[in-house]
Amino acid sequence: ACMKQVIKISLSKMKNPPPVEFAWLALGSQGRGEQLLQTDQDNALIFQDVSDELLPQTTTYFLELSKFINKGLFKMGYEYCPAEMMASNPKWCLSLSEWKGITSHWIINPGSDEVLQSSIFFDYNLTYGNASLVDELTDHIFDNIRKYPVFYFHLAAGALQNPSPTGFFRRFLLEEDGKYKDLFDLKMRALMPLTDAARVLILSHEIKKINNTAERFEKLAELEPANSELYLSCSYATKALLKFRAKQGIRHSDSGRYIPMESLNKEEKVKLKRTFKIIKEIQDVVGFRFKVSNLLR
Repeated sequence: ACMKQVIKISLSKMKNPPPVEFAWLALGSQGRGEQLLQTDQDNALIFQDVSDELLPQTTTYFLELSKFINKGLFKMGYEYCPAEMMASNPKWCLSLSEWKGITSHWIINPGSDEVLQSSIFFDYNLTYGNASLVDELTDHIFDNIRKYPVFYFHLAAGALQNPSPTGFFRRFLLEEDGKYKDLFDLKMRALMPLTDAARVLILSHEIKKINNTAERFEKLAELEPANSELYLSCSYATKALLKFRAKQGIRHSDSGRYIPMESLNKEEKVKLKRTFKIIKEIQDVVGFRFKVSNLLR
């Protein structure tokens, strides 16, 4: 609701109304509806196709609008994306045809950068604007993946790159250096493996408009009764980890991503380790289904 209001205010600041229809997309954790605490922004803008002659001025209009929106979100407390994955960046403010070209490139040429960008972008969710633009892009993406199913292999391989939450002796694996040395990265080591697994599995079933990780696993439980117990456990684990992250963020006045282990009591550590067993099981399913070699893990 706040984001929609920021967009409306930003539109009122423009000298002219939008020249064509557009759609504002939330990406990443915002797109999945999992951003319980304010972190950084991930967003994109799609606008209706125009002639080649009108494209430069149309792009300029929507970039200016996006700058107002990104600035408004920043004032609300949403930090700017360090990687500039925001609609005020010309790379993330494109016409529908341009977005079709970009997503096709990601699918047909799935290098590590392309897989990373698609994994963030493919969790998009319409925040404001014309839904038909988003629907047309979604149909285009699934049409392309049908033609190039090897994309699933690369997406699955990317999903299995995240490190295990625990080491050989089931001890929490902590950051070894840098700003967060000796802290546990809850996002990278626990939440992302579940998020990435849910994404590739639900995309392989061509299910649209279910972006939330827990809801994706619940839908997978319906689609694959043989694996329903595991999928429902993954859904529960995702909700538990998000709740845990929110509590930690409130406790430490941050995003809750990096956790000092000494701040956890025994019960909290036990609960965390229970979810880690589920992570290994779902990664095994992904590795087997998409024939990803253990060498990639």
